[in-house]
Amino acid sequence: MKTVLSGFLAGVVLALASPAHAAVVDFDDMSAGGKLSTLSKYNPYEGLTWTNSWFLGDTAVNGYSNGAHSGTQFVSNGFGVNNLGISSATAFNLDGAWFATPATNGSKATWINITAYDAANQLIGSTGNIAINGSYSWVQASFANVSRLTITRDKGWFVMDDLSISAIGPVPSPVPEPGSVALLAAGLLMTGFAAKRRKS
Repeated sequence: MKTVLSGFLAGVVLALASPAHAAVVDFDDMSAGGKLSTLSKYNPYEGLTWTNSWFLGDTAVNGYSNGAHSGTQFVSNGFGVNNLGISSATAFNLDGAWFATPATNGSKATWINITAYDAANQLIGSTGNIAINGSYSWVQASFANVSRLTITRDKGWFVMDDLSISAIGPVPSPVPEPGSVALLAAGLLMTGFAAKRRKS
């Protein structure tokens, strides 16, 4: 009886287990159409709210041929604005992101600083000033339970791509995600096996 009960419980746990919700935000599911345009019109994009000065672009934009770390899309600080924000109603973990300066002529940022805050607007931490240039540099963050980010620079323009985040806690989904299908099937099989043994 104890073995059957243990099998039943293990099956239920596997069936209900939430998969990891890690994600790399690469902007490549959108089309910038060869120009820079505000990203905030897509809010919330990837579950995140982006302040008005984030601009979506692609490598066809004049002077931004190096703008994407992967694919062809990226985001930039439109008009060279400082102190850009990213926020979410659901807390998330931030691993970091890739930053560079665009190839275009003009003032270019020489460093990036990411600062994270929790839901109570308490400071979680800051990356400090991390040097960037025309080639992409990884800015490591490793912040947990984040509700809001601010990204600052010293001057001029920068581009960002492949923001690496992961959700914490269950993320509701009406359809099982690909990563959870195997767990769901395994859980149901174990539950059925336990029920069959109990009858015999």
